[in-house]
Amino acid sequence: MKGIEKITSVRLAEILTERDIVTSEVITDALYSQDKNGEPFVQVLVTGGHITEWDLAKIVTENFNLPFLMAGNYSISEDAKNRFPKETLFKYTMVPLDTFGDIVTVAMPVMLSFEEIAKIQKEHNCDLFPYVGLITENKKVLGDMHKDYNEWLKNDAKRREEESVRRKATPKPEPGNWMSIFDAGDEAIQQSKNRS
Repeated sequence: MKGIEKITSVRLAEILTERDIVTSEVITDALYSQDKNGEPFVQVLVTGGHITEWDLAKIVTENFNLPFLMAGNYSISEDAKNRFPKETLFKYTMVPLDTFGDIVTVAMPVMLSFEEIAKIQKEHNCDLFPYVGLITENKKVLGDMHKDYNEWLKNDAKRREEESVRRKATPKPEPGNWMSIFDAGDEAIQQSKNRS
């Protein structure tokens, strides 16, 4: 698909900031959460109440020239249902719709990044044709397709929370205080010398 390499969270963040739709602080926090916790950028914005998934889907369709489709309104082919392991679908909140040879049409949860699309294509030897979908709609359809999806969601949320708690427990140098980084390094060296 032409221009698909432009689909990035950073580009979407720029668009949202340029249009003054979401504050730069929220954007920064959402990008950080995506990077550190693995929580998709668009889901952080929507679950945080910073933008509706409808408004976000509209922005993605307009700016990345992608079509919109409600996954629940599509008669999903059996080939599509069996094209990917359910773990892939769960991880990306992606609904397979149909197959045309090596091309698989999918409803993505508002947006998957170019890197995610490329990774899926490489791992599953296919070309994706993405439609912009809604997060809640995709979750509903995945729950209907796979009865264990809701349990997977609970376990994934628990795993992310545990990782977040672990990260918070790790002492970090104060931002902007370079001396604290050097102090921490000096302390580590002193401790290793004392053990010797």
